[in-house]
Amino acid sequence: MVKTVLQNLTIRDILEAINKKYGQRPALRVKTKDGRLKDISYVKLGRRVVTVSSALMELGVKKADKVAILSENRPEWALAYFGIISCAGIVVPIDVKLSTKEIQFIMNDSRVKCVFVSAKYIPVIDELKTVLPNLEHIILLDRAGRGDVMLLKNLSRHRGKQRGRPVYPDDTSLIVYTSGTTGVAKGVEISYRNLLFQVLAFSEIIHSSPDDNLLSVLPLNHMLEITGGLIAPLYGGACITYSDNLKAGTLLPLMKETKTTVMICVPLVLKLMHGGIMKKIARLSPGRRKAFGAALALSRALLKLNVRVGKALFAPIHEEFGGHLRGFISGGAPLDADVEVDLNALGFRVLQGYGLTETAPVISVNTFNNNKFASVGKPLSGVEVKILKKNKFSREGEIITRGPHVMKGYFNNPEKTAEVIRGGWLHTGDIGYFDRDNFLLISGRIKNLIVLGTGKKVFPEEVEAVMEKSPYIKEISVLGRIAGRGIRKGHEEVYAVIVPDLEAFGESESPDSENIRKKISAEVSRLGRNLAEYKRITDFQIRFQELPRTVTKKIKRKAVREMINV
Repeated sequence: MVKTVLQNLTIRDILEAINKKYGQRPALRVKTKDGRLKDISYVKLGRRVVTVSSALMELGVKKADKVAILSENRPEWALAYFGIISCAGIVVPIDVKLSTKEIQFIMNDSRVKCVFVSAKYIPVIDELKTVLPNLEHIILLDRAGRGDVMLLKNLSRHRGKQRGRPVYPDDTSLIVYTSGTTGVAKGVEISYRNLLFQVLAFSEIIHSSPDDNLLSVLPLNHMLEITGGLIAPLYGGACITYSDNLKAGTLLPLMKETKTTVMICVPLVLKLMHGGIMKKIARLSPGRRKAFGAALALSRALLKLNVRVGKALFAPIHEEFGGHLRGFISGGAPLDADVEVDLNALGFRVLQGYGLTETAPVISVNTFNNNKFASVGKPLSGVEVKILKKNKFSREGEIITRGPHVMKGYFNNPEKTAEVIRGGWLHTGDIGYFDRDNFLLISGRIKNLIVLGTGKKVFPEEVEAVMEKSPYIKEISVLGRIAGRGIRKGHEEVYAVIVPDLEAFGESESPDSENIRKKISAEVSRLGRNLAEYKRITDFQIRFQELPRTVTKKIKRKAVREMINV
């Protein structure tokens, strides 16, 4: 059935179907500066998309021309996105956190002809205009404009002319640039076949309906948010609300007001939520803390029997989150096992998944009916996954995959494409294994491996997961460093860059306090006992600035190396 749908369905068909089916229901929503929630209905979304598509064609945007979006999350982002694909253009979503040089590279590499940009980021485009030879049109998403650029709100539909163009499953829909942690950005070509496969897979897992309200917090330039946080919810008739930051003071009131039911997020968001709950518990009286601990222990024990009582036991906590949450979908990086179990014990459903931008993005995911903690679930129906083991005695190996989720290739880069897609199989560069129940577990990443002089191999992610349990450690990046002395001289050793959580030390501690290093050292030693001796951190340095991260909040190891000159 899925194959039949994929052969006949296009994005324009989805747009037309949802416009007719859900009519005046709110599709997109945002909080205005005066505190009101402003809605765009499904009907209005459809009409405005046709206007954008018609205007782009009038401006000379042809099929397969590249059109970029440089903006924070907002309803206008979605209008631009659907308008571009409706005229058969190719969307190039740009991460707003990139440097000006990186944005210049992406726009020139993909030969962007037109860009939709918000007022917040138009200074970047102003700075780059003279070095973007392919750029012909700039369209501002904000209502207040300038005389030298077009405004989205002023685009008009050209009556009597073509308002859209057909697209086909193997046409390129998006070029999403990803460098991960390995350097020069590569443009991942995502086809409509890739996109629609993911949307239908999400729909079967989440079962979005007009009763759902999704709070969008992941950047829309990320594939997980495009498929799981934009197209799939709209396909089911849900309403999407955009938040401009991840602060609890903003998120929690918004979740209450919108009666949020689903969130697509990264582990860092869940860790912050978990940390916020635990900090509030720590401020309770000793008696109430003890009662909470007993209730949490009971709920955790019952989870092992697949009995969920957390929502009843911790109803006041759920009320703070709006009281309507069905679940969190977590991806982009490994989720701490204790955070995952605690949140589930508290009554929140957390479905952890795994994928890459190159796989549009989901490869595997847990579901409401089939969930195993610490795993990333089972492969999506129709997705093949194999483990390339070095020998028959190995449990783990490189994860490779093939199916309708795998990208067309890297834009204008056949050499890099041939490196990762071999014989139809995409080589992920990640190490993992299947357990006896066919759940996929991730061990680490090939290029992050630390190879010691003894031949022993250490996955940084494993060491980080252990060290992150310390309340005194806010961030940590584990790297291999060539030892300069001692028995390990000339060989890699396990080294770490650690950002302390100053709140845990109290206001009395100054950042340069020797007590901070002593405490962190003690924590590294204490927690290191949970690791094999060869995996333990040999040395570390303290930093007080946030570590550089990707859009999905994964630490950029290459950038950390450059920062500390290792």
